[in-house]
Amino acid sequence: MLSAEEKYKRYDKRTNKKMGEYNRSGGSVAKPVRDVSKASPARKLTRGKFVLRKAAQILKQKQPLKDKHGRPTPAANQMRRWSFPVPKNYDDVRRLKQIGQNIVKRYKKD
Repeated sequence: MLSAEEKYKRYDKRTNKKMGEYNRSGGSVAKPVRDVSKASPARKLTRGKFVLRKAAQILKQKQPLKDKHGRPTPAANQMRRWSFPVPKNYDDVRRLKQIGQNIVKRYKKD
């Protein structure tokens, strides 16, 4: 049975390889919403979907939030990239997931 850290390392290696292939083939990565005050409702919805998806992934896979030196892992740092606080523990991730659900509810078109 693999530990959560080993699973994360495998996932991260696989994801980086696939993203590299995608970018080389002409694809592009969604740019994060950094300035929320100037963002359109569609971009705010994208931001909410991201944090909801990423928080669920972190909780489901029990991804580590800090490395052995106490620094945030890439999974935790992705939240900062999208203008959310960096989670320090799984309770913070649950709060971010709730925030994402509220954002999606507010901006989703029926």
